[in-house]
Parts: sequence; C-alpha cells; structure tokens
Amino acid sequence: MAAKGVQGKRGQKTSGASGTRPATGPARPSRAVYRRRRLVVTLLALLVVAGLVWAGIVVVAALAGDKDATASEPFETAPTSAAQPPASKAAEEAEAEPSPKAEDGMCPPAAVTVAASTDAEAYPAGANPNLTLTVTNTGAEPCRINVGTTQMEFVVTSGSDRIFSSADCQDGAQDLVKEFEPGAEERANFTWERLRSAPGCTAVSSNPNPGWYVFTARLGETTSEKAVFQLD
Repeated sequence: MAAKGVQGKRGQKTSGASGTRPATGPARPSRAVYRRRRLVVTLLALLVVAGLVWAGIVVVAALAGDKDATASEPFETAPTSAAQPPASKAAEEAEAEPSPKAEDGMCPPAAVTVAASTDAEAYPAGANPNLTLTVTNTGAEPCRINVGTTQMEFVVTSGSDRIFSSADCQDGAQDLVKEFEPGAEERANFTWERLRSAPGCTAVSSNPNPGWYVFTARLGETTSEKAVFQLD
C-alpha cells in the first residue's frame, strides 16, 4: 500500500514535468519579421535619396532657366536694333540714296516707239537719201531714254538683201540718256551715201543699183515700221 502511494506522487511529478514550460523571457521575432523590417528601412532610404535627387534637379533647372533667360536677352534686342536703325538715321539714308525706281527712271519698252522716215520718196542720181529716226515717249509719265549711237541703227535693205547698216563701220559709239516728257520726241538724221556695207566693215565690191529700197530704224530693242523709197 505504501508503494502505491509513492508511485502516485511520482506519477504526479511525471505528469507535471510533461506539461507547458513556464515563460522564462520575451519571445524572439521570427525571420519573416526581420525581413519585413529590413524592407521598410530600405524603402525609406530610397525615398530619402529620391527626394534629395529631385531637389537637386529643381535647383539646377532653376539656375539653368535663369542663365538661359539672361543669355537670350541680347539675341532678342540685337536683331531689332540692327534691322531697324533710328528714324533719323533711316531718313538720312533715304535722302542720300534714292530708290531704285527714281535712280533708274528709264522708260519701259512699251512706252517707247521708233519711227523711220526719209526726206523724199524718190532720189535722182547723185542725190543721197536723208534717213530719220524718231523716238517718242508714248507713256503717261516722264522717263529717260538712251538715244546714244550705241543704241541706234539705220538699216537699208532690198528684198532679202541687206544693203547697209550704220553699225557696220561705226566708230566711237556713245550713250546719251535724255529725259522725255509724255508725248515728247527726238529725231536723229543719217545721210546714206548709197554705199553698201558689211558686218565688221569688211570691203564690198559693188554698190546699190537704181531700184526700190526699204529703210528700217532701230533704237535699243525697239524697231520701226518700214519706210520705202526709190533710187534713180
């Protein structure tokens, strides 16, 4: 009977030893918790670095903007001052240099007419025809015409035969620019001595025979109508 009591107590001790152990201190966090904490710290560090970088970009952009604005000012004002001189200077230049239209002032071709005429319809033997070139300003405005010998030509033909040209043996031709009022005209006379000529003033062996001839006058790019006359 005594032996059973002892076993019972031992059984109780054994039963107490197999139960839950009493807490001896705080529980240590698990590895998952450590990982979450490290992740949070890393994210915070990244946010701080990103904030610093963004602040630096803003400062640099602001400084660059100020620099660009300062550098662009001369380019905004310099072309304006160079392209548009002061009003007084522009007026002086306008007075000193006339406009191209006023400086040129030449009559347009449409306002210039040239006419050819002779002092007779027929010439007896020994009489030399007097050929006349008449130039007229048919425009409505005064203008200038070059009536120099560089522009004039007196041409005599017979059918398709070119008999004579005042330009063939011309020497010392000159320009002569004159002012023409609307409707004004000028005349130039040339006495043809019944001689044949050739370009370059080369020698010719024959002279014109009696017959009908045509005189045409030219001034610059304008040519007259034909004037017919007879040589006896």
